[in-house]
Amino acid sequence: MEWLAVTALMYRRVFSRAAALAARNWALLGTVFVYSFIMGLAARLAALLGPFGGFLIGLVWAACVGSFLYLVEMMVRTSRVTVQDFQRSFGAYLWDVVGIMFLLWIFTRLAAPALLQVPSGPVLLICVELAALVFFNAVPELIYLGHYSSVQLLSESYAFVGSNWIEWFPANLLAALLLVAVSSLPATGIAAWAQMAVLALLVYFMMVMRGLLFLELHGSSRRGRAFRYRAGG
Repeated sequence: MEWLAVTALMYRRVFSRAAALAARNWALLGTVFVYSFIMGLAARLAALLGPFGGFLIGLVWAACVGSFLYLVEMMVRTSRVTVQDFQRSFGAYLWDVVGIMFLLWIFTRLAAPALLQVPSGPVLLICVELAALVFFNAVPELIYLGHYSSVQLLSESYAFVGSNWIEWFPANLLAALLLVAVSSLPATGIAAWAQMAVLALLVYFMMVMRGLLFLELHGSSRRGRAFRYRAGG
């Protein structure tokens, strides 16, 4: 029962802090629309570049993801994001994201087709993909809080999830259910735009919550967290 009390206290601290940071930085919801515009523009340019278009799309997508992770990092580390942070965000983790994309590309081009050639290949492939989703779930946080190489990101995420899965996933599922609940609400016209804005802010809330929870769990143990709980921390 002590473990449950410690985890509940940690969740309360993390969720309330994430909500406060998301509310303080509410203007960041506009960046989601900026990323959508940039990707739409890149798609139009890619259509003119033939076989090089896919490379452009991948590079722009990686830049947008890296920018998003950098802004989340600023919220987690400094509590407030500035316009200057957004301006320098696109190159911050570009090559970290590209490195992970390259590993995924190798898997889809080489490993996935090979798995499909064996008996029960499709089922095996689904199992491998689910395992990757679980064990590499902390890669986004490790990109901006850990600063590892691409291969190290995967191994560190595996080790982190293996040690903290029982604390890590319930909070993520709660946040994901909140996103699903808001996105499933019927909305048209202005209400649809408002819904998109709320969803954009919730995405930042979820990612900040993950970052704060990662900091709580990484490098600590259940025994250490229980001791801090008993000491009133």
